[in-house]
Amino acid sequence: MRWIWGLIFAVILAIAAAGWWYVYERKVEVITLKVASGARDSDSYLLMSEVAEVLQRHSQTLRLDVQESRNSSENISAINLGYVDLATIQANTPAYTNVKLVADLFPDYFLLVARENGPIKNVLDMKGNRIAIPEDGSTGSMAFWSVVDHYSIAPEGIRTLSTPREKGAMALLTGKADAIFLLNSLRDPFLLLKLMEEARLRGIGLHFVSIEQAEAMSLKRPFLEARKVVRGAFDGGLPMPKRDIFTPSVKRYLVAGADVADESIHELVKIIFENRLDLLIRMSLTSAITNPQDANGASLPVHAGAARFYDRDKPSFLQENAEPMALVVTILAMLISASLGLRRTLQNRAKNRGDVYNDLVLNIRRRTHDTSKAVELSGMMTELDTILETAVQALDGDKITEEGFQSFAFLWQATKDTLQEKLSAQA
Repeated sequence: MRWIWGLIFAVILAIAAAGWWYVYERKVEVITLKVASGARDSDSYLLMSEVAEVLQRHSQTLRLDVQESRNSSENISAINLGYVDLATIQANTPAYTNVKLVADLFPDYFLLVARENGPIKNVLDMKGNRIAIPEDGSTGSMAFWSVVDHYSIAPEGIRTLSTPREKGAMALLTGKADAIFLLNSLRDPFLLLKLMEEARLRGIGLHFVSIEQAEAMSLKRPFLEARKVVRGAFDGGLPMPKRDIFTPSVKRYLVAGADVADESIHELVKIIFENRLDLLIRMSLTSAITNPQDANGASLPVHAGAARFYDRDKPSFLQENAEPMALVVTILAMLISASLGLRRTLQNRAKNRGDVYNDLVLNIRRRTHDTSKAVELSGMMTELDTILETAVQALDGDKITEEGFQSFAFLWQATKDTLQEKLSAQA
């Protein structure tokens, strides 16, 4: 007993030591994912920077290294080349099959901002005038030319200045451009702080040009969505814009390489959605982050790690099909019950048939005791053989059971032996 108690005590100590090591001494491997997030002053870069800070405070295993990048196409290339693990891209960016969706971040709006006293009052007024547009090859540039194409404006009829948006904004404010085209969210710091504030300080009036045919554009380009920018969205005092305007928008997604570990992506999405209030306090744009499975026009599959989080509340197959499965189980139970009942009925009938043969043999046995005449005994022997033949045929036809036949055979043999003894005595 001492040996047994000593062994138990040693096991308890080992378990306690292992638990202490797991809780206090175990080294947790921290994984850092690189994310290409656009220009340093862009809303996507600032958003991912806020996510990185929240992740550092709430996750023991995951960190984000937010990196500056040029545009969505460059971000996709960086993922495919393995330079980064994650990236923010716009929905109209050509992508490859090894890129997976993680989250729907926010929409970017097509914004055409013109000088108040300038010649541009609507989209068609761009003809013959000077427009500052995003750099060639960028998604913003492609967005601008999609507007030109939809309104059937001859490209050569527009005097474009392809430049970074800071230089484009300065060209607008100094009168070197009549308007600037931007592809931004409504909370972009550049739009709110730099362009609007600088125009106010300079005493320059600006106005937003409505792209009225936004819904028609979305018919040709499914990745676009017509949205309304409400009056006063940028400035309630002036207000800016002065009236509700319509414009196309394109979603900005957070994507990851297909080879990024599911656990890392699951942890990232879990932290983002379970700490929304923390993120909202830091940046209001985080309220737009949603499940990409709910997005219209998403052409990329959702990363398995992200899908595991988004599908956490979905009912299992058994829960989803509980009623039809219950019906199937009920029907099966009824069929099994019916088959068992039928089997019992058939067995009872077979037993009854076996009892008939037993009764016939018992009748012969009683008659054997009542007679000593050789002729009668010989006749009963013939009857006994006939009963046996009939019983064997019934067994072959499953009209009596094996157990019933064995009982019959035992009685039949005993009766035959009795007959033979009496016949021998008469000889």
